[in-house]
Amino acid sequence: MVMVVVLAMGIMAAHFSFSMKIETQLAMNTTRDPDMEWMGRSGVELAKYVLAEKNRIPVENQFDALSQFWAGGVYGTNEVLAGMSLENIALGDGTISVRIEDAESRFNINVHGPEIINQALMYMGIDTFQSSVILDSLLDWVDPDTDIRVNGADEESYLAEPNLPFPPYLVKNGPLDDISELLLIRGITPPIYYGSGSSSLPTGQMPIDGGFGNFGLIDLFNTLGDFQININTASRDVIQMLPGMDPNLAWEITMTRAGLDGMDGTEDDMPFMRLTDLMNVPGMTPDVMSLMRRYVSNRSNTFEVYVTARIDLYERVYRAVLIRVNPTSFATINMRWQ
Repeated sequence: MVMVVVLAMGIMAAHFSFSMKIETQLAMNTTRDPDMEWMGRSGVELAKYVLAEKNRIPVENQFDALSQFWAGGVYGTNEVLAGMSLENIALGDGTISVRIEDAESRFNINVHGPEIINQALMYMGIDTFQSSVILDSLLDWVDPDTDIRVNGADEESYLAEPNLPFPPYLVKNGPLDDISELLLIRGITPPIYYGSGSSSLPTGQMPIDGGFGNFGLIDLFNTLGDFQININTASRDVIQMLPGMDPNLAWEITMTRAGLDGMDGTEDDMPFMRLTDLMNVPGMTPDVMSLMRRYVSNRSNTFEVYVTARIDLYERVYRAVLIRVNPTSFATINMRWQ
């Protein structure tokens, strides 16, 4: 009996000690939140500085590409940036790491019409009827009126039968604020959103067959940026959505800019300094160039910044959106904790 009581007391003491350790850590993390936020803000300001400094470099200021320092490449540096790093920078009691992504490497779904979206659904192997449901429902979701298209959906549809696993919800009747809103729109399933090869695909969801790749809508679209995509940063999957484009020509474009090793962001990259350089791509014709010209640029004006702040074992990731005000100045549109 004594041994049982001692064992029980020991277990209770261990459980209490463990609980107190967790409570102490949570309390400590709470006191660190202001420091973490200022570390995140500092990382965003560093990203602004790096992007602005790149535009002071001759030649490099004529384009934005994955081979440049801001994107993790080796070019786009001067004597100021050459000695800098964006990884594990000591700051206060912790460190920050900064990652900059070009928001214009994908299509802004709020400014592109059904042509690009329909092209994406076709390449993903979506049948004609489901594509029409998605397109009509998307237009019903973003337009300000209450009219319902032939294959669209209204508030009663989502209130009675919402997309799983969401509870009943109302129609937005406005532009998308985050690309994840697509999961709320009738006809868009997790495999269509994430892609058949994504590790983010929920368990039990069957992949899509019959398309030209395993990409999803999240790989092609966002809710930021201008009308044009950056031909130096867009993926092959995005480029093949351009009017007049096909998968083979899209592959040639990415291989031409990637250089001999076929990898973006390395020393032998050959980014397109001018759009006319696209005519050097094997298979490119004046007709295709004419069709795609209004959709592409070699510059970017909108960037997403991810700042990972760490103090001991406590870590937070902050996301900010930067927009170019002038060649050497950027404004922060928003910043939030992920």
